[in-house]
Amino acid sequence: MNSDASALNYKISSSNISNSQLEIDHLLLDGEIADNKIFANISSTDEKQNKKLFIRTQITKDESNYKLTMDPEDFFLMDEHWSIAADNYIKFGKPGFLIHHFFIQKEKRQINISSVNNQFNDDINIEARNFKLDDISEIIEKDTGMLKGNVDGNVLLKRVNNLYGIIADVKISNLFVRDVSIGDLSVKADGTTADKFNLNVNLSSAENNLTANGYFVPTGKETSMKINVDIQSLSMKTVQAFSMETITKATGNLTGNFLIEGKSTKPLVTGKLLFENVFITPTVLNNPLQLKHETLELKKDGFYLNSFTILDANQNVAVINGSVQMEQFKNFMLAINVDTKDFLLLNTTAKDNKELHGKMIIDSKIDIKGTLKLPVINAKLKLKKGSNFTFAVPEKRLTTDKGEGVIEFNSSLKLNPILYTKKEIQQSGLTGFDISSIIEIDKQATIRLFLDPSTTDSLVVKGEAALSFEIDRSGKMSLAGAYNLNEGSYLVTLESIIKRRFNIKPGGSIKWSGDPLNAEVSLDATYSVRASPIDLVADQMSGISEADKNAYKQEYPFVVLLKLRGLILHPEISFEIQLAPEDKGILGGAVNAKLMMLNEDPSALNKQVFALLVLGRFVQENPLQTESNVASTIVRTTVGKLLSEQLNRFSSKLVPGVELNFDIQSYDDYQSGRAEGRTQLDIGVKKQLFNERLTVQVGGKVDVEGEKAEQNTTDNFTSDFTVEYKLTEDGRYRLKGFRYNQYEGAIEGQLVETGVGVLYVRDFNKWKEFLKKPNIKSDSSKNEN
Repeated sequence: MNSDASALNYKISSSNISNSQLEIDHLLLDGEIADNKIFANISSTDEKQNKKLFIRTQITKDESNYKLTMDPEDFFLMDEHWSIAADNYIKFGKPGFLIHHFFIQKEKRQINISSVNNQFNDDINIEARNFKLDDISEIIEKDTGMLKGNVDGNVLLKRVNNLYGIIADVKISNLFVRDVSIGDLSVKADGTTADKFNLNVNLSSAENNLTANGYFVPTGKETSMKINVDIQSLSMKTVQAFSMETITKATGNLTGNFLIEGKSTKPLVTGKLLFENVFITPTVLNNPLQLKHETLELKKDGFYLNSFTILDANQNVAVINGSVQMEQFKNFMLAINVDTKDFLLLNTTAKDNKELHGKMIIDSKIDIKGTLKLPVINAKLKLKKGSNFTFAVPEKRLTTDKGEGVIEFNSSLKLNPILYTKKEIQQSGLTGFDISSIIEIDKQATIRLFLDPSTTDSLVVKGEAALSFEIDRSGKMSLAGAYNLNEGSYLVTLESIIKRRFNIKPGGSIKWSGDPLNAEVSLDATYSVRASPIDLVADQMSGISEADKNAYKQEYPFVVLLKLRGLILHPEISFEIQLAPEDKGILGGAVNAKLMMLNEDPSALNKQVFALLVLGRFVQENPLQTESNVASTIVRTTVGKLLSEQLNRFSSKLVPGVELNFDIQSYDDYQSGRAEGRTQLDIGVKKQLFNERLTVQVGGKVDVEGEKAEQNTTDNFTSDFTVEYKLTEDGRYRLKGFRYNQYEGAIEGQLVETGVGVLYVRDFNKWKEFLKKPNIKSDSSKNEN
């Protein structure tokens, strides 16, 4: 918005306004206020800048009223220019409103609206000829096909007792709603007396046949009516089209009749609705339901259900009895009972609901009482065999600080990146309900809990439970009871790279005592891996013959025991490594004794746990040495891809200002006269000192494959070094010393280079700039930028 002494200019725009049903693209309202006039333009364009809507208007003051006119030159609907009467206007003010010659036309399509006697608060005549509903609906619809049909006819809004009656003869041919054929709809109304209007509505098609006949009398602030509705057939596809996507895959028919009488503010409705072989799939349940021959009875005091039976896909039943009583559509009172047996209630996926989805088969007894404002629900539910339900922890309840993937061997190995949860009362989002329920879980039902959906860390469990679940009127949820686990698995992600599935041992439990997300977990899970113990007991190998040493290279099944304790969202995790009971005596009990000592040393234990889970083997104190015959590709991949990545992250997070770089070089070495596989891990450490004037880089190559792999010493880590000092502050002149130890191919072999030198560094864009005498001041300023 901007203004000057003569005018005020304004503009309001939005790139998109939408909900699940409607959408308006690139909406713009702009104009100017000047000389006692308001110029207002409204437009909407699609992605190709086609004019879905464009109307230019002007509002002026006419005596004590206002007058709005539309510019005939700029009236567009769906990128088509419509002609509009040049003398069109709408007057409005204290006397009411008046419409004069609002006539728009495009070829044979016409709309004409006007006050009959050109007076304020007059009768309004509306005439339509060959008008297409999609000319209007496509402006705001999200998907094409929302509303289609051709409108012909006349409607006279007859003003009676400060209200409007209707005299009409209108037909909508080939009516479609959301690409569903509804049929031909006709509305006829006439006035037999000055204040009584007869009404006749007819809907007809191959699948729909509905009539409504009666009359209405506008009196004062409300209307008296008596209308009889006869539904000979109403396709459930038609009901689905008007359901705002709450149901899908609807088939079958509705029949019945009902009478609407009384005042418009206090109508009385009586009659019956019959569901004939109806199939629907409620979107929220994603589960097809069948109603074979069910009746909904409407009485003056409410709706009544008598053994109203719903079948699931396996013909299991849910039976509803009771009523919704009311006083003329006010003061609703609920008295409903629902009984189910082996009923498939839910069959959703993560696409339907990220946090709650799966398959739920239930037995239930549910009583619903109270009012619509505060329903009181008492339920007893049992989750049956065949259920497989997933609950994902909401992202707002997680704080994921993954520590850049750092591996710490001196404390508990961090498997789950969830470090803490927010202290808050868990709200359901359902307010105005009073729910009390007892939930039983069958031992054959499967529950999956996603602890961190971003890494797929999850608990999948089976067991038995008896839980008490409540929601109060404020929406606060409470869950109490224990889930005793018989079997299941725990899928964990190691440092965001490796996934391992642990099998849960019977006897664990998950207990709730309030907030559903603050459950206490206590469970043990195991992961089995076959490995040779030689690297585990390498420090005991001195003096042992080669034959005895080979016995330690035999693979045995080892069990990694994971223990989860504490709050389920950030549990305490600990480990043990065990042998199977029948293998504890192998190799004279030396391996089992070593494991018992290892389990008392958390730092060493976590190192071996990580090695077993990631490498499938034990490692020695120096992880680059090994007695095991593991394929070199495993060593190269693990050391190069995993260890270098983790150490890089470790250095950047915990050692600020220090750069660690890693590189793998794998090649055939011919120094011995024959080709031998050789793999070297290149390690570099870089540090800048004295305000970045001095740079020190130390590194080296460590053999991880080949004959020299067993000859690594600390000198290998420091075989290369570089020292560079900036003699001038801008770094133009530098002094550098270096020592490199590197392999230069099959002919030259391993070479060591040592040297010192002076460097001159100059930045330039063109050669003529290099030949000029440098401007220290300008160059330094350039560097700063």
